[in-house]
Amino acid sequence: MPTNSTTRLPYTVQLIKDSGLSADQRAAAELRFRMALEFALGGAEYVVPSLQAYMLAQALNEPSEDDEADSQDQDETEKEDDGGAQQMIAFWEKAESDAIRAGLKPLGKLLAKARFEIVPAQN
Repeated sequence: MPTNSTTRLPYTVQLIKDSGLSADQRAAAELRFRMALEFALGGAEYVVPSLQAYMLAQALNEPSEDDEADSQDQDETEKEDDGGAQQMIAFWEKAESDAIRAGLKPLGKLLAKARFEIVPAQN
């Protein structure tokens, strides 16, 4: 039985510093970005978890003062664990880079400082 409710995305995309684009141009760029990102990640439901995993991997991958002191004692198992974080970082960065290109390419060099922001939906 059909309902009148619309499917709500788990996140929204906002184009920031858009250099005076029209509302239609901005909406089209945001849609192109969202579609390319979802394609790369496997669907809308994977965007926020992938972004969170990327941010966690980055945070865990940043060297701390303790890490620098212990770096000479690090064994092979710990180095292999870092590979998973590096893969997650590379996976997200490629997906995001491709999505940015898709979102901005038709607009040319108008948006040198523009960026996309992903905002998780409020439940």
